[in-house]
Amino acid sequence: MINPSLLLQAVMHSSDGITISDANQPDNPLIFVNKAFEEMTGYSTEEAINKNCRYLQGQQKNQRNIKVIREAIESAKSCRVTLRNYRKDGSDFWNELSISPVFDTGGKLTHFIGIQKDVTARVERDQLLCKERKFLQETKAKLQDLVILDSLTGIFNRRHFETQLNETWQFLLNTQGTLSLMMIDIDYFKRYNDTYGHIAGDKALKEVASALSASMRRDTDFTARYGGEEFIVLATDMTKEQVIEVGHTLCTNVRNLNITHKASPFGFLTISCGIAHVNPISSSNPSLLLLHADTALYTSKTNGRNQATLYEELDSK
Repeated sequence: MINPSLLLQAVMHSSDGITISDANQPDNPLIFVNKAFEEMTGYSTEEAINKNCRYLQGQQKNQRNIKVIREAIESAKSCRVTLRNYRKDGSDFWNELSISPVFDTGGKLTHFIGIQKDVTARVERDQLLCKERKFLQETKAKLQDLVILDSLTGIFNRRHFETQLNETWQFLLNTQGTLSLMMIDIDYFKRYNDTYGHIAGDKALKEVASALSASMRRDTDFTARYGGEEFIVLATDMTKEQVIEVGHTLCTNVRNLNITHKASPFGFLTISCGIAHVNPISSSNPSLLLLHADTALYTSKTNGRNQATLYEELDSK
């Protein structure tokens, strides 16, 4: 049998805060606290005795782990939680609290013993690691955006378009779906830059990109900046008639931006669109689709611009 005075000395000189509450009194008041508890909280024994330990929670009484403590006490079970507590001087610290029930020889609950550890350094380190991890994740996401997004317009860039085109082509080889590609060029854009300056030109590019993206609303539609004043739109599972209508709609929506362009015969900013439409087959390839769309775009420009043209010969190739 261990000497009771030795046990008392061990409790009093423990580096962890130790408390005993009376389970037979209303609200489980404290009946004992050791020196480490006094040093940890700033409250003397006289100030702590006959109070429920929840006074250390200050105004933070809605912490998630408080419910865990309450349920453990009600069911006379042990628990371990971490809480934000407050010292007498108002400063906060993180308290790892372990609560254990004590029963008499008859099995009746008589007391709860609480072991309290100041784990502020550990929690703050974990919080810092969490912030650093979040920062790294956000940075990674931004870097991924830089890889696939055009820095000026915010839509996809040419590199990502080329990847998407090849992947979509391979997918449609198996599903036998249709693939439509629209190559778009802003009419007389060099004249626009020469007339209004490159800042205005950049603003116009952003507005056109936004209009094109807003026009393509299906999840399978894909809009990218191909380079300079050129844009690309990919669409799947459309009929030839549907994609022609979409091409005309794109031209209309850009005209409706009403961006003044005095150096254009139209008086405002317009686009020309070349359309290629195909059922991908293994004997062909995506680069041919691009070539045909570019040819159709050239036809739109030759025929007066501000219009959409379908490459009619593609289906027979």
